[in-house]
Amino acid sequence: MTSLSCMADMWLFDALDEKEKADIRRLFQRPEYLKNEYLFNEGEPANSVFIVTKGRVKLIKTSEDGREIVLGYLTANQMFGEEVLFDESRRSFAAIAVEDTRLCACYKSSFETLLAQNSQLSLKVIKSLGDKIRRITEQLADVAIYDTRSSLCRTLARLAKEHGRETSDGMKLNFRLTHDDLGALVGASRVMITNVMRSLKLAGIVKDDIDHRLVISRWFLNEPLPEEIPVTPGLPGDCECFQVK
Repeated sequence: MTSLSCMADMWLFDALDEKEKADIRRLFQRPEYLKNEYLFNEGEPANSVFIVTKGRVKLIKTSEDGREIVLGYLTANQMFGEEVLFDESRRSFAAIAVEDTRLCACYKSSFETLLAQNSQLSLKVIKSLGDKIRRITEQLADVAIYDTRSSLCRTLARLAKEHGRETSDGMKLNFRLTHDDLGALVGASRVMITNVMRSLKLAGIVKDDIDHRLVISRWFLNEPLPEEIPVTPGLPGDCECFQVK
């Protein structure tokens, strides 16, 4: 997950000046959720991007036999779902507040309305998108892909040990994960995940079973995991989303 102290600092708004960022900030809403309240359910239309400003959020997926699978947690300063601003996707898992939680949220409908009303802002957002695509393309041939590879390896190993069952080929996950799901878990683009997964399959670390569930090889799970790269969280700063009420 991306760590930010304000959603206006998201890469999508890199080309904007301070006045335009102020226009973006006016879009933000600050919903609050009580402990055990759902932010959204699996299968719902994905219509917002948010940063957790207080509390903790659990990401869960329901397996085919009805069991709850914990995919991970979001804590303060972590952003989730920026891709929904340009995608007609649905939530591939659910999110629930583990404790009383406050978010900074930007809803897709409000964002689209602002872009429709401001052509200069729209052009700058398009420029940021172009720069992002260029950077991703460069990263695929750069060392960044290995950082993503390490993160993905650690995530797959954890999921296999927590939610896998023994097969002749290794530990088979008891639920399906798309490349979008994996990208959300490690904070990487779908393009990068696709390329990393291809390399893992060629290395014999991962394979798709006949029912499209991932199987993590037994020999890989017995190997030492790559060292995890620490992530320094963003600082609250002056953003009003992080101010204590």
